[in-house]
Amino acid sequence: MAETYRKSKIEHYLERLQIRKQSLMNQMEMAELEHSREFICGQLSAIDLIILEITVEFGLGNTKNEGGEADDRECSPK
Repeated sequence: MAETYRKSKIEHYLERLQIRKQSLMNQMEMAELEHSREFICGQLSAIDLIILEITVEFGLGNTKNEGGEADDRECSPK
């Protein structure tokens, strides 16, 4: 039971990271935050790395929205 409980906590944490990632992606599109774009992009990259590490470390097969090339496009200058 403890293993199931821990896996559930990890999955819940990943869900919260995905919510944070989506929030940052929304901020990247906001004109009033254009001056913070580089900082937000760094945060987005860090969250992508954390999601990837947790997914690999705990063998969670859900790799969709994991980050990578699609988000790199978001971080390129407009």
